[in-house]
This record gives sequence, structure tokens and C-alpha cells, in this order.
Amino acid sequence: MSEAGDPTVRGGPIAFMASNPIAANLLMVFLLFAGLLAAGDLVQEMLPDASLDRVQVMVPYPGAAPQEVDEAIVRKIEEELGSLDGVKRIEASASEGLGSVTAEFKSGTDIDRALNEAKARVDRIPSFPAGAERPEVREVTSRQSVIRLLVHGDVPERTLKELAYDIEDGIAALPEVSYVDTSGFREYEISIEVPSHRLRALGLTLNDIAVAVRRGSMDLSAGSLSTGGEEIRVRTIGQNYEQYDFEDIIVLSRPDGTSLRLGDIADLRDGFADTDLITRFNGNRAIRVDVTRTADEQVFEISEAVKAYLATEVIPALPAGVGVEIWRDDSTLVAGSLSVLIENGVLGLLLVFLALTFFLEIRLALWVAAGLAVALVGTLWGMQMLGVSINMLSMMALVLALGIVVDDAIVVGENIFAGRRRDRDGLTTAIRGAQRMSAPVIFSVLTTVTAFCALLTVPGSTGKIMRSVPLVVIIILMISLVESLLILPRHLSHLPPPGRTASTWAGRRLLRIQRAVDRGLQWLIDGPLDRGLRLATNHPPIVLATAAGAVLLVTVLIGSGLVRVEFLPQVEGDVIAANFELPTGSPADRTAAVGELVEQTGRRVAERLASEHPGSAAADDWNSAITVGEPAELFNPLRGDRASVPRSHVGAVQFALPEGAAVPASEFERLWREETGTVQGLRHLVFSSGALELPPPVYLELSHPDPVELEAIAQEFVEELQQVDGVFDIRTNQDDGFREIQLELKPPARTLGLTLEDLAHQTRSAFFGSEALRVLRGREDMRVYLRLPEQERSSIADLERFVVRTPGGSEVPLKHVASAEFVRSSTAIHKVDGRRVVTVTANVDPDVVTGQLITPALERDILA
Repeated sequence: MSEAGDPTVRGGPIAFMASNPIAANLLMVFLLFAGLLAAGDLVQEMLPDASLDRVQVMVPYPGAAPQEVDEAIVRKIEEELGSLDGVKRIEASASEGLGSVTAEFKSGTDIDRALNEAKARVDRIPSFPAGAERPEVREVTSRQSVIRLLVHGDVPERTLKELAYDIEDGIAALPEVSYVDTSGFREYEISIEVPSHRLRALGLTLNDIAVAVRRGSMDLSAGSLSTGGEEIRVRTIGQNYEQYDFEDIIVLSRPDGTSLRLGDIADLRDGFADTDLITRFNGNRAIRVDVTRTADEQVFEISEAVKAYLATEVIPALPAGVGVEIWRDDSTLVAGSLSVLIENGVLGLLLVFLALTFFLEIRLALWVAAGLAVALVGTLWGMQMLGVSINMLSMMALVLALGIVVDDAIVVGENIFAGRRRDRDGLTTAIRGAQRMSAPVIFSVLTTVTAFCALLTVPGSTGKIMRSVPLVVIIILMISLVESLLILPRHLSHLPPPGRTASTWAGRRLLRIQRAVDRGLQWLIDGPLDRGLRLATNHPPIVLATAAGAVLLVTVLIGSGLVRVEFLPQVEGDVIAANFELPTGSPADRTAAVGELVEQTGRRVAERLASEHPGSAAADDWNSAITVGEPAELFNPLRGDRASVPRSHVGAVQFALPEGAAVPASEFERLWREETGTVQGLRHLVFSSGALELPPPVYLELSHPDPVELEAIAQEFVEELQQVDGVFDIRTNQDDGFREIQLELKPPARTLGLTLEDLAHQTRSAFFGSEALRVLRGREDMRVYLRLPEQERSSIADLERFVVRTPGGSEVPLKHVASAEFVRSSTAIHKVDGRRVVTVTANVDPDVVTGQLITPALERDILA
């Protein structure tokens, strides 16, 4: 029957597109050009940039203990935020000098409105302590760092800091960059230290001098004068910024006309805040410069722009002894994922081409492979339309979808090829084959789309991050469906008729291979496959039992932990870190010494690798960094950024994976852990090498109204975990606390007119410092503190010798008006929905045990 007389091929989109070469090719060209144009505009990032539906309130309270922060700040904020509409969970923490409360809202909440409401609620809290700073209310975002620089050198701290600021300003001026942040340094501070004997001799207190400093350093507008022709502003100026300016402030004026200046009685130090924050790179002081991206900025453009700026503007102008190192570049991770996608795509197309060539026909193989390429490129256009970026999840989805979408083209192409074997007209055969398979192919695609649509309903931040996976799969499935039914049939209508002989040697060789493969396939169909089908159709119970057994087997494998279930697979990073903690209260010098010890073990591993693998990276190529005061943190897509205060007992050592390294980061981590072993005196030592901070395999969140009982239960869990093979890096967010001296006013002190407020303020001014004022130096708010000299506030004996001044002007030793008691106080208080919580976490060796098995067993054995 001819095409013109066959009604089955006259109507419908399949027949129209197959009969119209211009339409089919035009659609193919459109998908290719649209995809290629979209590829340049798609945002590249490590993970999707998604709102976390969280609002955080932070209130610094310098010098305050965690218990004080919790009672005076955190509880008040919890009460206000807890009554907001849509609040799902409230997490709070009180640490030394900082209170933080984070409200997580239900999915679908207008986060901008929630942020404004939270600001209004916090602003109406009237009773924050006088020493607390202004609350900062912000939306928690998962801002992703693109590139981190380390500015390092054996130069004065101020010189290095100003150089880092200059580099920050230069990078921020680049058109490709919107946000740069400099960290890892101490803030500027002017410390005014007055010995106690001078205060007594002059009859002054630190507060008196603080008042004098404030009065002698200010700029104040006095309005304006209207002279008829113009307005003239009046302003009193006298704001001090430098040490010598403060030295000239008059503290005391005598009746004889002489005056006493601040520099005459005090030692002024224009330096840095006395915080426990140290960052070193290969032994030299270092400062971090982080370049991050906004939602619509490109990772590769930012990385290339920063590198070009460093090479042309920064490095040639650096002074002697100063260097700039690219410590981490996340664009390399994204480029690596893109490389894997391209390799998998090319390999998949090659395998499809070879399989179809050997089993069917080379022209069919070429057009099917070309159709897969069109679907992949066209998917980029669909991603742009739906706002999906090129990230590690979307690229994983593309690789996953390759094995799915190839079925559509193969099924349609094979049916057309089979019809061509029956000696039908090429166009008629193509239309009939596509029409015959259209219903099963469409329903197959729709069932797969329906399955992936379920992932679009995952709530919260997890669902927002996972959204790109189902969207990409759905896009490529639909475009592949269009290509296989509307474009492919036209191209396959030109398949050669059956019985055609090869005219070349290569063609004859290929034909012999095809015939041999066909004979083998026919034997398989007529033999084992036919017998298997007859067995299945004649004995349905066997089929049902086999299916049920397979489902049961999968359930058992997952439930037993033999098959691991992970939300996000860990991505191999290029920085290996060892975070450690000493007992609370350990000095920064001791923490730094431990960091150097851990660094030395890593150096030994690098030297061993260099000697065992000639031609690989040399031992000196392994750059290292030591941090004291804060841990080495990774990007956490589910948590966002967080703030903390430096802690002297916390430290980290990091090694950067060099080019040409003999082993990947994960293997270096394993060797480093083995080489380090157990370090005496450490509470925690945790190694990591991934690019992301993911939830640990073992994670327990414990809550109890009694803090003592809660700590005991947490310790019981820790001891149980220590007995399990394959479990390591066990830690909790509780610690042994720091020693604290608590002062309490004695009853006789009140007869002297002394109040608890007098006692608290005088001891705080003497030992922590009294903030006289703040002035803007550069881009920082520089604090000016009044306090006793360091040699008068460094020991318990200094506290015992401290003298308190009564309202009447007399001086009384501290021990006569206050009692002192030594106690242990927590370094941090963590709460969830108002309940105090302690978390217990651990890593596992998946070849030995899984977190899926450990957590339920612990809960059953301990909490039962």
C-alpha cells in the first residue's frame, strides 16, 4: 500500500513531522541552538542556591558567661520569636559573649515578611543588659564561597591586615564580584591601662577615667545659623582616633590651674583586641579573604577574574616577605563534575552507538546517538526556562537520566528497523513504527515523570535543594520524547532497504559481525528467553513469589544497613582538615602547640607519599594552615553560615591537596588519622576531607529537663559508641566546662552603701575592661577600653588583692565585701524549642558498620 492510500499515516503530528523534513530539522536545530545559547547563561554553582526559611537573631554580649547570656538575652528572644506565625522550630545557643536564636519557618512562609516581623519583635524587647550590643536580625542564607585566599607573611600584624583589606577592596571592585569578606584577624583596639596604685593616689576609678575619655573625644553638631544669604553649620570637633590623641585628654584639673593628662597616669596600647584567634600558613601569620557569589553570578567567571587580578595587580606589588595563596577554589570541583558529566555522556553515546551498530544498523545507531545529543543539549534550554542551575545535583540527574532516555529512541528506532526488514516503504515504515510505539513510549515516560514528581513535594530546605534533580530528569524525558517521536522518524525514513549488500571491505566486515550478533540474539530469543517466558506464563505463582522475594530482599538490605541511604553523597574535596578540642580553659599557646604536633604528623605523611611515589607532588608542595580559636568549617547547604566567638581551646590543622598528589584527599585523611593516633589531652580530634559538611552517620539529639541528668545520659551514649567496632570521631556539643569564680555580695557590704551593681561593674572594669567609646578606624568600629594592667589581672591572687571603692570614697579589700566560690560552668548552652539539648555524633567505617544500625540499637539499649 502506498503512503498516499494508507489512512494510518496521513494524520497526526508524527505523520506530519515525518513527512515534512523542514519541520523536523527545524525543531532539531531549534533545540540545539536554544540549548547552546542557554549553556552560556546558566548559573554554575556547587549546590543549588535555596532559601533556608530561617531567621537568625544574634546579640553579642562581650565578657558575659553562657548562663548570663541565656537568662538575659536568649530566653527573651525565644519568647518573642516563638509566637510568630509559621514558626516550625526554634534553635538557640548561648556561648561566652554571644547569644543566638534561629527560627525555622514552615515551607511556603513569606520569609521577607517573617524577617520584618522578627525585627519588630526583637526591637520591642526593652530590657537587654546595658553591656549587650545591638541585635542583628538577618535571614540565614547558604551563601557559597567561590574562592578563598590566604594573605600570609612574616610581617607585623597591622601591615598584613591592611594588605588584606587592600586586596579585598580590589577584588570587590571587579565587575564579576559582589561580595568579599576578610576574616581570621583580631580587631583594632586601644587599651588604656591604669595601675591600681595610681588610681588610689588620685582618688579616681576606672569609670571616672572612662567618663573623662568620652567627654574629651567627640564630634557634635550644634545645628546651623541662618545669616540671610546662607546657612552656616556649627559643629564641635574633637574626636580622637590615634593613641597620641588620647594621651592628651585631660583627666583631672587642679585648683592651681595645672592639669593631669591621660598619658601621665596610664599606659596606652594602640594594638589589637586580646582574643584567642590565630591563623598561620606554613608557619607565618595569615588572614583569610573569601570571595562568595550571589544567586545570579557565575563560579567560573568569578574564579578567573580573581586569579587574573591577583596575577596582574596584587602579586607583582606585594612587599618582601608577603604572599597570597589560593587556598581553596570551588570552581575546580564544579569543573570536575562537568568533566564527569561530559565523559559519561560521551561514553554513553559511544556504547549506544556500538550496540545499535552491531545489533541493528549503523545509520540507525548514528541517528539514535544524535538524538540523545539533541535531548541533552535541549535540556539546557529547559533548565534555563525553569531556573535550574548547573550544579552537582543537576549534573548527577543528567547522568542518571542518560540511561533512561536512551530507551525511547531505541524502542522507536528498533520498531522502524524491524518494519523496514519487511520491505516496506521507508517513510511509511517510519510513520507506522513511531505511531505503533507512541502509546507505550508516552505512558512509559509519564510514569517515570510521575515518580520523579514525588521529589518535588519534599518539604523544607531539603526539598528546595533536591528540586533540581526531578526537574532535570523531567525536562530531559520530555525533550527525549519529542525527539524520538517527532524528529527521529523523519531521519530513519532514509534507512536502506533489506538485502542491501556492502560494497566496501569495512562494510562487509561490519555486515558479518552484525549477522553473527543477530544469530546469537536469535538463539537467545528462541531458546532461554522463550523457555523462561513459557515458565512464567504457565506458573504465575512463581512470578509473584519471585517479585515478592525481590521486594523483601531490597527491604532487608536497606533496613540492615548493607545498602546505605544518603541524602547527599560526600564530594571529594581538595582540603583535608583535622579539628580538635582541648579541655575547656586551655590557653591558646597550648592549643597552638597541639596544632603544630598534628601538623607534623601530616607532614610525615606527605614526605612518605613523596618518597613512595616518585614524580608525584613533593612534600613541600603540601601547604598547611593552623587555626586557633575556631574550627575549620565546610559549606553546609542545610545550615547556612553561622557566627561564633573565638575559643582558646579549639583549633584546626588543614592541608591543601596539591596538583599531582599521589593519593586523593580521602586517602590522605586516612593515612593522617593513622599517623596521628591518639593525642594525649585532647577531648576531640576529627578528620575530614569532603567538600561539604554533611550530617554525620550517627547523630543523636538528647533532651532532659535536668542538665546534670542530660550530661550523664550523653556520656553513657559516648561510652557505648566507644565499644562499637568501626565507630570513630565520637563527640558531643557539651564539654567539661570552664572553672569560674562566682562572687556574691556579703551582708556587711550593704552597710557600707555598696550594691551588687557596684561590685559587678568595678570587677568587670578592672579585669575585663570598661568600654569608654568606639571610633571608626577605616572600616572597623575600634573599641577603647579602660582596665588594669595585665600584670594586675592575670592570677587568682590579683583578684584577692583587688580593692573595691565604696560610694563614700573608702576602699575595702574584695574579700571583706564579697565571697568567692569556685564552680564549673558550661561554655555553651544549646536549646531546641526551649528544651536544653545535647547532641552526640560519630563517623563510621561503612565496611564495618552503618549509622542506620547503630542509632536504633543505642536508643533501644539505653533509653528503653
